[in-house]
Amino acid sequence: MEIAVTQFKAHCLGIIGDVEKTKCTVVIKRHGHPVAMVVPMASGSETSAWGRAAATTRIKGDLFSTGEVWDAE
Repeated sequence: MEIAVTQFKAHCLGIIGDVEKTKCTVVIKRHGHPVAMVVPMASGSETSAWGRAAATTRIKGDLFSTGEVWDAE
């Protein structure tokens, strides 16, 4: 299925429900060009955000720090 980004925004929850039920893939387009895709999860797959790399990924330091000091005021 293909849908314009404005239609996806207006009907997001319903579209996600359809993807879950029918296992269809939805291509989201902006100005007629594909920009994103909603795909169903594999049945029974409860994967982490790290996916396959979870066993080999090591976090070193603060992921959110740039090392720069600044004052917002």
